[in-house]
Amino acid sequence: MAHTTIEQFATELKLPPGALIEQLAKAGVAGKNEGDRLSEQDKTKLLEYLQKQHGAAGEPKKKITLTRKQTTEIKAAGSTGKARTIQVEVRKKRVFVKRDETEPAPPVEESRRSRSPRRSSAPRSSRRAKPRRRRRRS
Repeated sequence: MAHTTIEQFATELKLPPGALIEQLAKAGVAGKNEGDRLSEQDKTKLLEYLQKQHGAAGEPKKKITLTRKQTTEIKAAGSTGKARTIQVEVRKKRVFVKRDETEPAPPVEESRRSRSPRRSSAPRSSRRAKPRRRRRRS
């Protein structure tokens, strides 16, 4: 097992040794000074403590948010007749929520009667048709 000192571990993590000693004390590894050695168990205790502090070791996330950005160009004629390209950006945001497995699924009706869509009782020939508009000739 490789034992490193607190000073070496602090330079590896780019932290001042005093801050690392404070974090180790909060993690349950007390009574350490700058020249003392750290075992792998001490490092794992520190890692578990930091994960709990930052929420990484908690329960899994229930929702995920996906954002998508799409950029397109539209060519339009300006007031002077000159063609211009306009940048159009569309942003879409979609949230997926993980449902609890304990919730029962909604019941599905299996005995559905097949019905044809309702139709009007009047025959087609008796229905009114829109009159056509005639164009004027000039």
